[in-house]
Amino acid sequence: MSEASTPKRRSASEKKQLTRDNWLDAAAGEIAAGGFGQLRVLTLAKKLGVTRGSFYWHFRDHEDLVVSFLDRWRDRRLHELQYWEPKGGDVETELRQILELLLTDASRNIRRLQVELAVRDFARRNEYAAELVTQVDAARINQNCTLFQRLSSDPQHVKDLSLLLYVATIGSQVVLTGKKGDEATIQRIEDLMARVVLGQRDEP
Repeated sequence: MSEASTPKRRSASEKKQLTRDNWLDAAAGEIAAGGFGQLRVLTLAKKLGVTRGSFYWHFRDHEDLVVSFLDRWRDRRLHELQYWEPKGGDVETELRQILELLLTDASRNIRRLQVELAVRDFARRNEYAAELVTQVDAARINQNCTLFQRLSSDPQHVKDLSLLLYVATIGSQVVLTGKKGDEATIQRIEDLMARVVLGQRDEP
């Protein structure tokens, strides 16, 4: 075989031009599988098929990876709020659309829930993670408030109702995510939540 026809062995850098997001996506897989305690640079490098040198091109150290992951998690959770932001239309229609997004659609995404639970567990012992979780929770609850302000003129009632719906949807995601063939149960829960919330309208 001539030299021209002999395949050349490529280096890791030639084989893959990884970005920070590639590393963070790989980190998400590890975190979803076993939490932040399972996050190891060498393990990620092996799974990505590169050396650890590639990691240090993008991150200073393991802590930088963790902080970057948490920042991206926070930014994405805040960005996605736009998909169920109330538009000022009929309250019941918008509420049911929001519940469908939060329960029916979310129940199909196991990895997303696994990461969310891992971040919340990490927040119990990591101050920075706790700060970001607090930011995300507050933004989600405040968005609920913009909808429920059309149901009640009592600010405390609006806040309480928003908090109740939030913890109910988070709890429902934990229970329902990954279940197959249980669409009727999910829809039943959506209907129950909508009825409870709409029953809190101010008396005319």
